[in-house]
Amino acid sequence: MYESYYQKYESEEQEVLVLIQRCLGAGYYKEGNFWDMTAISLGMVFPDGSCVIREGRVEWPLSEEERNGEYGWGRLARGQICRLKLRRMKPSAVPEHTTPEKFNAWLLVEVLEPAVSCPELEAYWEEYQKPVELNDEVLGKLTLNRELNWLEGDIPWGDGRMSLSLEIDTDDTETWDKVRAFARKLATDAAHWDSELRRFAAKELTELANDWQSSEEENENAPELTEEDFMRRIQPESLVLSWDGNLVAYYDDDDLFFGHVIEISGTESEGLKYANIAG
Repeated sequence: MYESYYQKYESEEQEVLVLIQRCLGAGYYKEGNFWDMTAISLGMVFPDGSCVIREGRVEWPLSEEERNGEYGWGRLARGQICRLKLRRMKPSAVPEHTTPEKFNAWLLVEVLEPAVSCPELEAYWEEYQKPVELNDEVLGKLTLNRELNWLEGDIPWGDGRMSLSLEIDTDDTETWDKVRAFARKLATDAAHWDSELRRFAAKELTELANDWQSSEEENENAPELTEEDFMRRIQPESLVLSWDGNLVAYYDDDDLFFGHVIEISGTESEGLKYANIAG
C-alpha cells in the first residue's frame, strides 16, 4: 500500500534520538489514497554521538482510520525526546525550492523508545522555551514565535493598530534584519500604505462586492457600491511580511463578502499585485 511512498527514502535505517517540536498534521497522499503525517523535530543525536540542532521533518504514512488515533496525532508530542528508527529522504525527493540539509526529512520506521534521557536535547528544549523579545525603535516590542518562525507585534495603522507578523529564518539573524527594515519602511509611512492597500483592493474587488451584495434579497434596491465606499468600509486586521520581500495584508470586509477576509498581496520590489477574498 505504501510502496511508492517508501521509495522516497534511503534503505539504510538509523537509530536516532529525536527532540519533537510538535506534530504538524497530515496531508492527503493522492497517489496512494492514504495520509502522510508530519512531526517537526528540533534536534537529533546520531549513533556516532553527534548532536545536530536543526529543524527537520519526521514523516510516516497512515490510513484514514489511523490518522486520528495513537498512530497519527498521538504518536509524537511536543517536547518529547524519543529513540526512533529512521530512514533519510533521498536528495531526488526533496522539493526543488530547498536543499536536503534544509528540508531534513526522515521516514519514521519505528518508535523504539517513546521517552529517553538526553542531556544535549534536554538543555536545548529548556532554552528553546524561553521567550525571546526585541524592542525595535520603530516597530515596538516584537516577540519570537518559534513554531511559526516569525516575529509578532502590532503597529499604529490608520485610526487603529495593525497586527504584525514578520517571517524569518530563526537561525539566520540577517533575515531578522531584512524583514524588520521592510516593516519599518511601511510603518513609518502607514497612512500612505493604508490608502494604497484600500485603493488597490477597491479597484480589484468592488465589482465582485456588488455581485455578492445584490445576491441578497434584502439588498435588491440598495444603491451600488462605489470604490470610495469600498475603501471606507474595509478595516485593517493584520500584515504579514517575509524577509525576502513578500507582503500580505488582511482587511476586515465589513460584511461586503458576508464575513470573509480581504487579502491583498505583493512584493517589496514589484508593489501590490493581487487582491482576493479568503476565509
